[in-house]
Amino acid sequence: MPKEKTYRFQKVYSLPRAEVWKLLSDTDHLNRVTGLFPVQFTDAQFKDQSMFRYAEARALGFIPLKWREYPFEWIKEERYSVERVYEGGPLERVLWTIECKDVLMDGQTATEVTGTAHFTKRNILGQAAISLIALPSLKKIIMNYLDHYIKDNTNRVVKELPQEKTSYIVYHERFSRLLDQLRTVYPHEGLADCLENHLTMTGDDEVLHMKPYRLAAKWGYARQEVLDLFLHATKIGLLTQSWNLMCPNCRVPKQTVSSLSEVGGQVHCDLCGVGYDMNFDRYVEMRFSVHPSVRQATDQTYCVAGPLRSPHIFAQYRLKPYMSQQVYYPPLPPGSRIRTLKTNHAMDITSGVNQTLTYSSKGWTNQSAGLSPNGGIIGLHNDNDEERVVVFETTAWDAEALTAADATTSQLFRDLFSKEVLALDQQIGVESLTILFSDLRGSTAMYERVGDAKAYRHVHRHFDFLRRYIAAHNGAIVKTIGDSVMAAFYKPDDALRAALAIQSESAVFNESQGMEVIIKIGLFTGPTIAVNANELLDYFGHTVNMAARVQQQSEGGDIMISAEEWERESFAHAAEGYEFEVSRSYKKLSGIQNEVNLVQLTHISVSGSLAV
Repeated sequence: MPKEKTYRFQKVYSLPRAEVWKLLSDTDHLNRVTGLFPVQFTDAQFKDQSMFRYAEARALGFIPLKWREYPFEWIKEERYSVERVYEGGPLERVLWTIECKDVLMDGQTATEVTGTAHFTKRNILGQAAISLIALPSLKKIIMNYLDHYIKDNTNRVVKELPQEKTSYIVYHERFSRLLDQLRTVYPHEGLADCLENHLTMTGDDEVLHMKPYRLAAKWGYARQEVLDLFLHATKIGLLTQSWNLMCPNCRVPKQTVSSLSEVGGQVHCDLCGVGYDMNFDRYVEMRFSVHPSVRQATDQTYCVAGPLRSPHIFAQYRLKPYMSQQVYYPPLPPGSRIRTLKTNHAMDITSGVNQTLTYSSKGWTNQSAGLSPNGGIIGLHNDNDEERVVVFETTAWDAEALTAADATTSQLFRDLFSKEVLALDQQIGVESLTILFSDLRGSTAMYERVGDAKAYRHVHRHFDFLRRYIAAHNGAIVKTIGDSVMAAFYKPDDALRAALAIQSESAVFNESQGMEVIIKIGLFTGPTIAVNANELLDYFGHTVNMAARVQQQSEGGDIMISAEEWERESFAHAAEGYEFEVSRSYKKLSGIQNEVNLVQLTHISVSGSLAV
């Protein structure tokens, strides 16, 4: 009896290939829903000339299994495969491959899915294990999962993944009470219903480590609305928050903490073999989970390295020692690169003629990879005594991630979670933040003219006015200094919109309040350092100093911006709906050696319909 057996299953589905790929490449959810067992994985191991993880599980709940799981190989939206080599038991090895192909079905584009399984038996019990356990599980993966998805979403506008259960353990009395409270503090029609359905009808993996921006896209609501919902829900105890410390290469959490005060300055990634400094822009990500007092949800792992786990990777290959291989790469966006796991040797991809790329013990021998932007075939040669895993990836960051830099520039976050600060000895970089400084012109004269008590009331009403427009444009007040405000924005465009709204509405505000305050505003964008200052999350550095000095050049009722920043392409769109005059000048700023080219916006008024 031959030791190796090959089985193949094939079926056509009336779904686009990209949709099928997204479903089948989410291997953790797929294995969970199709009845496979949870698995315990070790950190990445590097021995026997290869890279793998040890994995342990119990088949059928009582049969112990231990195996080496090697890195997946895949081409995005086309195929993936994974190899398992078992330490004992009836099977020696399993190689499982999924392929997706465009076909026509009733005159419409459909997807042909082919599953191929290669089994190597260790003994006579191997055939029984294949027949009783392995094949039924694989058939369920390739057939039942997609069939259920199509059936369950026939009449749905928002499609849902197949779920492992039809109901979950929810503590309804507390859940209903907290939902009513949420609807009171955040009376947004429809959003609380979306959250209620999500927390009660989806599986454990979907209610743990939730990404609000991903759910915003799914539900069809603005990102800020869903973020505000999650922040309120966390404050009242419906959700919990966590901070995930992400690896900049493999883009998965390496450590999870419950508070910013637990975020350290550096984290190590076992897979990439590197330590890296934290920053707020990319490497610290905020996620949310259902509160355990509301619903039971178990955090288990079913697969740790499927393609959807690393959506920034378009193709991944295992390259054996001293072997050459022709590989296909799909169309790649600008800014892509080729990188090796563990050693992290990378080279940029440029437009050019396909070539053979060689990896030696010192890294890539090529300075760059000349590849066709439309995809193609290229030769890879591993001139090294260890297997290398080669990835074709984009360097663009996850657009659905809620980073710490984004979350902490939300006014609602700072209002509800003011105690969320870094440890006193920590300083964490922010690659880019826009700082807005404001001040009142002639405030000293105002105190003398109207008296201290009335002037004090005017100043605080003007703080409320600024806060309203800063918060409405996704910014947050970091602190007030006398009559001045320091605010932070994750996106420069939001800062400009807030400044324009403030200056265009200041006359109406003065008239409604019986006041005569004139506001000076300056903006500057660049890297900063996040710190704990007097138990508040604050920012320091050159960018903050520049923003303060740019504001000092304001005459009142205007906005001062560096000329370089004003040329930002997106600023033209951000300024739509306003009329203003633009003037340029070189100014000597206090403490800055060279003169700075500044742009001044004056006579600011609303010219059209604005969305605030």
